[in-house]
Amino acid sequence: MPRRARGFTLIEVLTAIVVLSVGLLGLGLLLGTSVRSNHNGMLHTQATFAAETMLDRMRANIPGVWGNAYDGTWDAATAPPGVACTAAAPCNPAQVAARDVFAWGQLVSQLLPAGSGVVACVRNAAIPAPTAAMLQTVPVYNGTCTITVNWNETTEGAEGVIAQNYVWRVQP
Repeated sequence: MPRRARGFTLIEVLTAIVVLSVGLLGLGLLLGTSVRSNHNGMLHTQATFAAETMLDRMRANIPGVWGNAYDGTWDAATAPPGVACTAAAPCNPAQVAARDVFAWGQLVSQLLPAGSGVVACVRNAAIPAPTAAMLQTVPVYNGTCTITVNWNETTEGAEGVIAQNYVWRVQP
């Protein structure tokens, strides 16, 4: 009478360990990819937030937009404004814009790796610029502005770091 085999053989145990190990390795790689993708998605969200912040600043200072005070490239190296605005000596639109672009340059560089922002506004040439008296009534800007936010993003591939940008064309 043959003896009944009980339990697992060594080959069955090793096979089970190999299958489990491959599954756990796959889960680990999936987790790493998920974390990297979530981080890159967060960077895209931060870029959108930064662009909206600049647009809000520009809409609050339309005379500064008419004066091209927002045009330029802004980042952590942007010089702080030289004028301290007070109730006794309020800022003019160009000085408000200088404070805005300084704050925006700092914001973009803090939110995004190697972050910088570019603003380029183009007026409609068919319509003349408003006079100083007209600017007192805050006319709507007759043109478009392109707000570009640039940053570096890490990838899974051999590239390592890829330069990314978010471009938004708006009318303030």
